Amino acid sequence: MILRVQHIGIVVRDLHDACDRFERVLGLPAIDFRDDQGQGMQLDARILLGNECWLHLVQNWNPATRVHRFFRERGEGLEHICIETDSIEADVDHLREIGVGVWEDRILDANDGYEAFVFPDKLPGLTVELIESHDRSWVYPPDAVGEPISTSMALTRLHHIGLCVHDLDDAAGRFERFFGLAAGDAAGDESPAMREAYIDFRNRCSLQLLESRDPGSRAGRFLRERGEGLEHIALETSDIEGDVAGLRERGVRILDDTIHRFDEGAAAFVHPDELPGMAVELVELA
Repeated sequence: MILRVQHIGIVVRDLHDACDRFERVLGLPAIDFRDDQGQGMQLDARILLGNECWLHLVQNWNPATRVHRFFRERGEGLEHICIETDSIEADVDHLREIGVGVWEDRILDANDGYEAFVFPDKLPGLTVELIESHDRSWVYPPDAVGEPISTSMALTRLHHIGLCVHDLDDAAGRFERFFGLAAGDAAGDESPAMREAYIDFRNRCSLQLLESRDPGSRAGRFLRERGEGLEHIALETSDIEGDVAGLRERGVRILDDTIHRFDEGAAAFVHPDELPGMAVELVELA
């Protein structure tokens, strides 16, 4: 059974610079710095996002690795999502039965858990890591559960992860067929600019599938310049007005320099140039 989104992987050029930017822009401090992973050719750290989920920042300079290949081809950016399961063997057996291979056709006994990887040749522009925890696995700090995640903003948790795709129906079909993750009814069919649908996880966050019909939109530009892939994360805030005012005071650019109002609440986007290869959406729910 799929339990939750455990983490989101981001590939960065310089780990310490990336961590500094997340803390300066969003007040999100990094923890758990490591220099003993990836056969000595990797630095990594974690940023807590609430929901017992985290952003995993990786700087890797081994040319044979998946993450370094992503960096060479696409630059900095969100590279994978990690989905925790309570039976990785059953999930990998299912993938084999439907003809979807996992990397090296095996489950890895890694530092953070039992892992298997489905690569972007099977998915729309992202890698999915399946993980089952073991007794050596890193866990979300118990004293941080339910606590605010930012030192300078009213951020509380990860709300969703934005995945730009060329064909929403095809992408949704793959997630359901591969992992048993069904997308909610597609929304925005009447919009000339975009279709979207959400895959909900048990830890109160979602994967948003975005199909752009407008090449000039944010998602359309991402698809044109980088192809399918993970484009942004959305963080829920309890005070979007105060957060945006604070960002402006710190000289952080907001896309369109505005807060967008909807029936469901309000949203604003931190410009992707402020962070390593990704946008951050701020969401306040009504």
